[in-house]
Amino acid sequence: MRTAGVDLLYDLSSLAIAGFWEVAKRLVHFRRVFNTVLDRVDTEKPVLAILIDYPGMNLRLARELKNRGIKIVYYIVPQVWAWKPGRIRQIEERVDLLLSILPFEKQLFDPTKLQCEFVGHPLLDTISIESSSQKFHTRHGVNSAAKIIALLPGSREVEIERHYRIMLATVALLKKSDASVVPFVAIRNEVKASLYAIAEREAGIIPVHITDDRYDLLKSASVSLVASGTATLEAALCGRPFCVVYKTGWITYQIAKRLINLKNVGLVNIVAGETIVPEFLQAEMNSENLAAFCRSMLFDPSASETMMRKLNLVRGRLGKPGAAEHAAALIAREFLQ
Repeated sequence: MRTAGVDLLYDLSSLAIAGFWEVAKRLVHFRRVFNTVLDRVDTEKPVLAILIDYPGMNLRLARELKNRGIKIVYYIVPQVWAWKPGRIRQIEERVDLLLSILPFEKQLFDPTKLQCEFVGHPLLDTISIESSSQKFHTRHGVNSAAKIIALLPGSREVEIERHYRIMLATVALLKKSDASVVPFVAIRNEVKASLYAIAEREAGIIPVHITDDRYDLLKSASVSLVASGTATLEAALCGRPFCVVYKTGWITYQIAKRLINLKNVGLVNIVAGETIVPEFLQAEMNSENLAAFCRSMLFDPSASETMMRKLNLVRGRLGKPGAAEHAAALIAREFLQ
């Protein structure tokens, strides 16, 4: 958005916090952001607001904007299908146009109260079907016979702190029985490099670091360990075997367990409507379990082929490419003519 000319009052990284307790500790910062945005609204007096994801703040902001007579478009539906179904009524009352990126969300809303349109998933525009594992191996100087293990520990510092050591311990177990295993990790530039370095030094395992080549890594990996979130859909669209992992704080987990009414937490499984890839959460996320899964994918062609066949079906459920263009066209048609 900055590249497109949007004036950013705050960088998203200052708001990228996961977990109930983690959010509670920064309530003062969130209140400051909220008040700054409202002050800017009252100064600029916009006629239309486009809110993107982030329901904890955006639904409160929508109420204030509605009271000011501002039309509201909400892009990317809050996960009311997972928890806080009471937000459905709030969305219907406060939003004029809701733009969905997941196929099952439209049916959650009353069409007489709110116009909701499925525009397709934006990942379809960034992840192509084509891939070349051989080119990836060559580009990174890896033997063509190597078994690449992709590690995606998350995008937030707290996720990397909780996930990365376990992933590295998994690699250590795999390398004991198979010297051809070569680990790669998708790192985030906005995360302190020391977080990765400390874990690697302790484990005695130093994977190849990947920054801009994440999708090619996922397409070339024999198996991947992927932290729950949008990355699970990215991995699904890349079409190679993987599992979903996640470990959070005890308080956050206890609260979430009581609030979230879902069989699965991985987006790939939610979109599929079945458990295509295994999920290792909390205590189940340990190096022994992850290593056992990896071995099943590495040495059981039938199991890995079954998973890849089902992953291919997920792409078809996410609509057609051009989500952003479709969303922009709907906004222009409804509000800017």
